[in-house]
Amino acid sequence: MNKVVFLVRNVSPEKYGGGETYQLMLAEGLRGHGFKPYIVTSSLGLLREARKNGLDAIRAPYINQQNWSGWRNILFPIYCIKILKLRKWYKQVFEEYKPSTVNIQSRDDWVAATKMAKKKHIQVLWTDHMDFRSWVLTNVNVKYKNWIGKWVLYCAKKADRIIMISDYERECFERIVGHRKYNNVITIKNGVRDSYNKYNGVKKIKDSVCYVGRIVDYKGIGELITAFSEVCREYPDAKLNIYGDGNDYDKYRKMVVSDKRIIFHGRTNKPLEAIAENEIFVLPSYREGLSLSLLDAAMMKKKIIASDVDGNPEIVVGGETGLLVPARNKNELSKAIIWMLAHKKEAERMARNARKHYEKNFCFESIFEEKILPLYNNTKEE
Repeated sequence: MNKVVFLVRNVSPEKYGGGETYQLMLAEGLRGHGFKPYIVTSSLGLLREARKNGLDAIRAPYINQQNWSGWRNILFPIYCIKILKLRKWYKQVFEEYKPSTVNIQSRDDWVAATKMAKKKHIQVLWTDHMDFRSWVLTNVNVKYKNWIGKWVLYCAKKADRIIMISDYERECFERIVGHRKYNNVITIKNGVRDSYNKYNGVKKIKDSVCYVGRIVDYKGIGELITAFSEVCREYPDAKLNIYGDGNDYDKYRKMVVSDKRIIFHGRTNKPLEAIAENEIFVLPSYREGLSLSLLDAAMMKKKIIASDVDGNPEIVVGGETGLLVPARNKNELSKAIIWMLAHKKEAERMARNARKHYEKNFCFESIFEEKILPLYNNTKEE
């Protein structure tokens, strides 16, 4: 009988990003090695993609109120009641499906599912997709603030392993927790499947630049549009292709409705093909975990420009595998794009190096076999 595993990524129903895409790769990898993975989520996009790929998925309850900071601290007892209800739900599904491992990747489920899983002798893994530092543990060291974050840190002691997706995320976590000691923290970097040969023959659009990801303010879409307008002064035939959707899609699309050189394509079901047909990939975000889109670009041997924030420099080594620019700086971003268009041979050298860097450090198949699979095999039948 195949071992059942739960992959819990329980986010708001409308959210779908890299953290959600990761569940599909992980589930497919586990299924290919004799496990029976269930994706547990309230993300409608992830539920849809899971079923499209023939993966089992369970729709989980979601606590709609996520902001319990400031004056909302007085509502903490209400949050405790909601957690008790969520814990009861986990008790029921654990008894029904009998998973051997549960990988929890979202705040409320770290609190609700961990203790229940340990009671039933289920191995508990945590994976952090930038949530710890970006909001879950904000002000956790301040007295009388962020009671939920303090609760998360208490539950973290009970996890068998806490997986950090980049060196930067681990450094941030260790800095936040300070004197507290966690001997269960490990680093397993994000990776993507090697699809280079499948898309290598795709015809490239001359002088084309692309962005693939969520269309929200912190991804630097505004700076990218402004910077590209400057690029067009020197390269009037250049094209900027923007793929994705998100809360700010309409706002940015309206900014360029009369400019036929900047094209909003909406969400694409073929992101690798979109990356393949463009010369340059740009990720100008203000914050990042370890971006799957950026890893896809490196895997596809693309010329890459990224902001020098968070985990990006682990993928883009400035001047070697691509160019790094300061976040929120449209002038430096436009200069970098113009440089890439003007120095094609040097840019191609960086693209080749990006591919080599991917092969050595971010190939999902290798990471899965060497680091992820042993964790799921390290369980004993109850």
